[in-house]
Amino acid sequence: MYAVYMKKAWLAILAFLATGICMGQLPNLLGQWTGPTTGYVEGNGSYNLVENESINLSVFEQNGRLFKGNITYKRDGKQTTESIAGAIGLDNATLYIAENSGYAFGKIISLNEIEMIYLEDEEGKTVAIDKLSRLDPLPVSQNLINQNLAIEDMAMPEDIMMPPALSEG
Repeated sequence: MYAVYMKKAWLAILAFLATGICMGQLPNLLGQWTGPTTGYVEGNGSYNLVENESINLSVFEQNGRLFKGNITYKRDGKQTTESIAGAIGLDNATLYIAENSGYAFGKIISLNEIEMIYLEDEEGKTVAIDKLSRLDPLPVSQNLINQNLAIEDMAMPEDIMMPPALSEG
């Protein structure tokens, strides 16, 4: 009975450690992202719907959970490029971005897909939803920053070798 209990405890500890290692990996945001933006822009005392405008995000530097780059979009018929700086939340999926005139909050949907909600509280108040895809999708093996252990490299419970004293039952 003791050996069965110890074996289960050992497996639980290994599963916890393996999960912690994987959850600690940061997503790689470097590269070019593009997609549509749809939202409301204040003008002439009311909000006007802007649909399917193109938006481009370039992330050219990432240091751990912090990153920076540029965002390019059209406003009033002219193309605008702004510097951005952002952070990845502790859950490795939430994004917080500061732009010149507003803020974006987002989620990493998949390896090559993110969604952001943009808010601007200056003249021409704006709210928009941006759905971005990476222009050159990364394979799974290249999506983690400081990659030490890939999920496919982890030992699964049936692969774990138990010490002889614990495996006898």
